[in-house]
Amino acid sequence: MKRIPVILLFAAMFLLQGCPRREQPPASAYDPELLETARAVSEAREAEEQAAEDQQVTEQAGSESPAECTRQEGGCPEGYVCWDSYYCKRGFSDQCSAAGDKRCHKRCTDDADCPPEMPRCRTKPIFSGSDRGIEEKFCVGRDQ
Repeated sequence: MKRIPVILLFAAMFLLQGCPRREQPPASAYDPELLETARAVSEAREAEEQAAEDQQVTEQAGSESPAECTRQEGGCPEGYVCWDSYYCKRGFSDQCSAAGDKRCHKRCTDDADCPPEMPRCRTKPIFSGSDRGIEEKFCVGRDQ
């Protein structure tokens, strides 16, 4: 009985020594054009990933510190409103008052849509130099 495991052990050793080792091809055996194409594809993929990451960082930075804007020129991305309000009493161009912070604010339906920097969703009137304004709903800070 003890002979069977010993015989199997010797048989396994004999078989393993009989298998030749596979040699790795030398580095110069690879096609240089193929290597260059693979390198270019890899660099392009990395550039796309970096661009996507940069865009995400820019969008996050935009939500943390809103971009400046004006009611005449705009300057806000889609989904944002410029809080540049200028109210004038009807017929009295010298009796005007400005409101807002001249920054882009995210449009919202409730507080859950707003970023932590501007956590409150509020309805504010926006005037464009007259006594008729448009109510807009957008995110504002805690004190606004």
